[in-house]
Amino acid sequence: MKIALLGSSEFEVNTNAENYLQEYIRELVIRLIDKGHQVTYFGCYGSKLPCEVYSLNLDSIDWSYDHDISENVKTYAEKQHAYFEIFKYLQESDFDLIHNLSGEQIPVFTAQFLDIPTITTLFDKPKGLLQSSVKLNQTSKNYYIALDHEIANSWMGHSKIDEIIGRGINYESYRFSVKAETNQVVYLGNIIADNNLENIIDAVSQMGYVLKIYGEIVDEYYYRNFIEPLLSDRVEYCGVLNPKDYEASLSAAQVSLVASKQFYGYQNLVIESLSTGTPVVLIAKEYHMSILPEFCGVQIKLDDVSILRKALISASRKSREDCRTYVEENFKYSDVVESYISFYHKVLSN
Repeated sequence: MKIALLGSSEFEVNTNAENYLQEYIRELVIRLIDKGHQVTYFGCYGSKLPCEVYSLNLDSIDWSYDHDISENVKTYAEKQHAYFEIFKYLQESDFDLIHNLSGEQIPVFTAQFLDIPTITTLFDKPKGLLQSSVKLNQTSKNYYIALDHEIANSWMGHSKIDEIIGRGINYESYRFSVKAETNQVVYLGNIIADNNLENIIDAVSQMGYVLKIYGEIVDEYYYRNFIEPLLSDRVEYCGVLNPKDYEASLSAAQVSLVASKQFYGYQNLVIESLSTGTPVVLIAKEYHMSILPEFCGVQIKLDDVSILRKALISASRKSREDCRTYVEENFKYSDVVESYISFYHKVLSN
């Protein structure tokens, strides 16, 4: 098959992945090529992949005749023009199908005007402009794939979902530890008042653990006034969520605490933790057994101190070998790619 993969205008894709979407796209490209398919990638300038790469031209509009135009408007217009250029090229090409992995609304909306079948992977719930574009593009030549049942259910009422194809992870790159090497707990999630991080600090401290905190400080006022005063040699803020920074701590930890509120991609943090063998306490409004089964951790809806303590005790007793095995059996990129190829053939046979 001759496949056009559409990537994001926000970041390049190369050997060193800094977020999950970068890794996902890279693995799909590499494995489709290994299967003998002809792949062309369209994305942000600077992307380096083992296939033909076309860069989005995000600096092509002459603004010299425009006055009082905000930078946000310019950025959006450049992005729109860049994707329109790509779609004009695609319409005149001989690609068998287009697979949209951008996570952006402009390619979704524009795809309805092409004669080429287009598949869009939905990595997130139906937010704003993306939701609007998907609603407006329900043509017979456009197909939607959700990353999991939670995302699929969230789109019901907004769009058809043609298939669910799950996540993958390069679990071999995560060091598996058969037993916890430290007396620490790792927190992964945004630093916002809704996550009640002060309760987590209280619960972890009562149990005698050291707490390492990784996450973006979304609410600066909350952090400065409620969290920073609690920091010590046993409660440490370690920076934003960069796998290169937290991976070693995660592998050595007794338990990881993942807070899902206002955080896109928390499911990936759960899988990363399990890859190292570290059980998870997931704080979420809904239960997600497909991501975190009972033998790999504990899911709680409330972050009350007493509930947190019980969850930490229960999670610390889970088998680290079972955590790793669960990831190895359920999140292989090879299975993800095989599922995509099967779906590609289904689309082309219609």
